[in-house]
Amino acid sequence: MASNRANIDDRTVAALTEVMSVLDSVGRVRDAPGLYLVVSSSGSEYLVDMAEGRCECPDDSHRPSITCKHRRRVAFVIGERPIPEWANQDALDDQFGLHVEADPTRAVPDGGVAQATAGKDSVPQSSNGPFTVEPDDDPRTKRAKREAIDVAFLQKPGRYEVHSASDSVYEVDVLEETCSCPDDASRCKHLRRVDIEIRARLVPRPDGRLPDA
Repeated sequence: MASNRANIDDRTVAALTEVMSVLDSVGRVRDAPGLYLVVSSSGSEYLVDMAEGRCECPDDSHRPSITCKHRRRVAFVIGERPIPEWANQDALDDQFGLHVEADPTRAVPDGGVAQATAGKDSVPQSSNGPFTVEPDDDPRTKRAKREAIDVAFLQKPGRYEVHSASDSVYEVDVLEETCSCPDDASRCKHLRRVDIEIRARLVPRPDGRLPDA
């Protein structure tokens, strides 16, 4: 809507479109509710405290009257602030919500909010099959099913290469239950996706044998 666009400033646009990763379970923010690390495309890392409304970035430190793009990004990612109705899904950064236990929301025409729809790189959903999202799936399992993740057998026993929708490449060991991604959760979305594809007989088994017919 034109009236809404007129009220949008550059920091909100940057918060929606710039490449950033929001992390909630690594380093300084591990087991720290309300704290998030935001890593920019340049590799800069900022601590965001949503409870206190603070960010370590220079913009937030020197301009206390504004909300920096990092705090806005976290607010969008965790669903505290709905993605504006006018925001084009294809323009959103592919990293949106990939590393946090939360689901973004989107503003809808009637003035309410709804869960943000999967992005352009998501896996099409069907009424059944291994990638069907169930009501009791947690956020990481939902992302494991929805996102365009490519899994390839790497080495036995149980090592797989995972290409994410953001073009990152990670190594998953299903026997050790480890992944090389930044997500420090016990079972990240990549490990869950590999497990789903093994069970669905879409990739070789951990011993390297091809799936049974």
